[in-house]
Amino acid sequence: MQVVSPLPTENRLYSHFPQVLRPAFLHECLYPELFSITTMSCRDHDEVKCGSRHETKINICDYLAVSYNCQGACKVCIYFTPDCVGFNDGIYRNKYVSPLRDIYFECRDERNIYGGPNPCPTNMAPHNGKYRDLYEIPTSYWGVGNTIDCTGRPNGNFKSERMGRCDIYYTCVNRNATLTHCADGKVFDSKSSFCQIPSNACNLCGSILNGC
Repeated sequence: MQVVSPLPTENRLYSHFPQVLRPAFLHECLYPELFSITTMSCRDHDEVKCGSRHETKINICDYLAVSYNCQGACKVCIYFTPDCVGFNDGIYRNKYVSPLRDIYFECRDERNIYGGPNPCPTNMAPHNGKYRDLYEIPTSYWGVGNTIDCTGRPNGNFKSERMGRCDIYYTCVNRNATLTHCADGKVFDSKSSFCQIPSNACNLCGSILNGC
């Protein structure tokens, strides 16, 4: 007869007889699962009530199964699976990897649940934990953004300076830029600083050549 028993102090570890692992009789749930005393099995962490047991919120690099196998590689494990403790739910740039590599990680309930390339839809990227339009992200952010720099500009509306986008503009207020999309059929006019139909807007976005 096989018996499964939770550890009284740890919610990711449990004893399983008669199979023997290192240390003897000790099993560990796969990250980021926890051991449920209700189902007597490993479950997703948000399905488990820990009670008096310690709720583990550690990096996958600290799990016993990983530490047994990775040996010297554990010294750099944290670089590829950054610790999410203290992070809000969301997607973040992995600052430990070279800026030339577009690598991100995702945090949920302070646990690292994803690591890899940009998971966002086309023309979007993670910024401050959320999916953002590339035209909402500063150019200073790893070189992936297209937002204008409002430093040194007066408050007001300004055209997009990247990729020749005529259907958007930026409002600078106290050096902060906010993206706005023109209504369908309109383009941003650099003279009036508002969206106009193309026939009333200056070239290059509109058809007016003189007086601009």
